[in-house]
Amino acid sequence: MQHLRDGRRVSTGDNPAGEQEYDTGPTFGTPPSYEDQPGYGEPGPMPPTYRSLGIIAFVCAALFNLPLGGPAAWFARRYSDQVPPLWDRGDRLAAISASRKARGWLIASFVMDVLGIIVLVVAFQASRSDFNNPSVVAASIKTQVQQRISDSSSPYYLPGGTVTSVTCTHAGTNTDHCVIRYSTGETDTVTATISDNGNRYVTN
Repeated sequence: MQHLRDGRRVSTGDNPAGEQEYDTGPTFGTPPSYEDQPGYGEPGPMPPTYRSLGIIAFVCAALFNLPLGGPAAWFARRYSDQVPPLWDRGDRLAAISASRKARGWLIASFVMDVLGIIVLVVAFQASRSDFNNPSVVAASIKTQVQQRISDSSSPYYLPGGTVTSVTCTHAGTNTDHCVIRYSTGETDTVTATISDNGNRYVTN
């Protein structure tokens, strides 16, 4: 018979069937398992759960933006609670995915909270009247006088009367001179004294 040795086909006489045999070279044994090598198959640390940040997100949502920040913080907490049990039962990919989802919902919650803070600041500033501006004083006086002349129990009651306009001009430091005009053609004048850095005024 013939077989391959050192890259050559050789013949031997101990194969009566005349079949060809080939030398496959030395046998090196079973290929090594990568799981036995350092760095392979090791679980590593559990992905973060972001629980502390989740508590902070809930508090911030309650203070600044509960309708939007609250649900986002709730979803973050839900995925955060899924990380440890998934990791403990060996479902590493699902645990990593839950951790990433918790982080994403936390980011969304904090963004909503920041928007809520901005809205609160704007609303607070809008609620504060700057009476250093004569037009703001005029608008306030017009509202007050209209309520006064529309109240039948008020000594200033003017049936069917309305305030057509109020014009205020600076008459000195922290003082405005205001002219009130009514639908009846009558006019009235008042002096507004501004105080508390423009947050208040009184009329006489």
